[in-house]
Amino acid sequence: MKSFPQGFLWGTSSAAHQVEGDNRNCDWWEWEQKPGKIANGDTSAVACDHYHRYREDFALLRDLNQNAHRLSIEWSRIEPSQGEFDTRQLRHYRDVLGEMREQGMLPMVTLHHFTSPLWFTRKGGWTSSESPRAFLPFVQRAIDELGDLAGMWCTINEPSIYAAQGWTTGEFPPGHHGDLAGQYRVERNLRRAHELAYAAIKRRLPDVPAGLSHHKFLFMPASRARRDRMAAGAAQMVMDRWPVGPGRLEKIVEASADFIGVAHYWGQLCAFDPRRPQDQFVRRFNPPGVPVTDMGWASDPSWMRQVLNDLKPYGKPVYVTENGIATADDSARERYLTDVLTSVHAAIEDGVDVRGYFHWTNMDNFEWARGYAPRFGLIAVDRKTLERTVKPSGRLYARIATANALPS
Repeated sequence: MKSFPQGFLWGTSSAAHQVEGDNRNCDWWEWEQKPGKIANGDTSAVACDHYHRYREDFALLRDLNQNAHRLSIEWSRIEPSQGEFDTRQLRHYRDVLGEMREQGMLPMVTLHHFTSPLWFTRKGGWTSSESPRAFLPFVQRAIDELGDLAGMWCTINEPSIYAAQGWTTGEFPPGHHGDLAGQYRVERNLRRAHELAYAAIKRRLPDVPAGLSHHKFLFMPASRARRDRMAAGAAQMVMDRWPVGPGRLEKIVEASADFIGVAHYWGQLCAFDPRRPQDQFVRRFNPPGVPVTDMGWASDPSWMRQVLNDLKPYGKPVYVTENGIATADDSARERYLTDVLTSVHAAIEDGVDVRGYFHWTNMDNFEWARGYAPRFGLIAVDRKTLERTVKPSGRLYARIATANALPS
């Protein structure tokens, strides 16, 4: 048996907008109303109805022997207008976190997972220099109202992905294309927002761990040629660093934090290509022979060991805050799950202080611009009846969590 450390956290991750349903006061809901923005014309109007079914959903996770769950609380529900807080919604999230505690699961609470209130976006959103300060009252209220129930805090989810998808690829709101300056402006403000939120948490709850979740998209050189190695390094730098001052970039994982949260799914090869100035002269493509998920990206479970080992020099506890594959073939998910956890175990044996693994996701849900087609869940959700059905991969994950070990 490949055993994991005592007290290892076995959980899943979710995001409020993707599962709750009827979240209409945020930028993503507005984005969904624009024709062609969401695959198949899908919307989050119902999502998984987790807002009303959270007790049922958490009981199911407890039956699967999970001892933790990462979720987000919806800023646009809690602060629907600037400076005005909805006590009913705060009570709702107290009930949600209290139910998790009753079910024996440690809540990792994410404060910003891709969605922002409409009042905030009307003032410029994360491009505004005032955005970090505008975020802070929500953070402080969440700490005051929910701090006794939260087991860990995650301030910002995948800042580089949020900024790139909204200002470079155009897949997220506000839908800008090729605006690298805008991407860096957003990341600079997200960095400041994280630092303010982290400081606020530590002042009020000094013993509760806080950090963020960094998306590690792995970029590898397409050849040994120096120009391809430089292309891969440049692509990795754009994904892994954010601005800290004029002309200065810092690794996102070096932000103030008690732990390092890392989300890893996929990787690509990079080649220098002078014909692609719109892509910073880098051509990115999937490695041949590596399985490609329904999201269109190559996903090799052995890469996880490298991703985790790169964090070893920081000497901090590490949590895999997201990992999984989009596939309708659950047997492929079972194979991937076993193989990727073998890589996590190998990294622990290498000396990386990995303390938990949060699979993305607990149940199939609204996958942003891709709609409901990509299926990441350990639990299937019938789109007509919303009935939950545990997949074989969910049962496998339950056995691993129960044993705190992988089968030999």
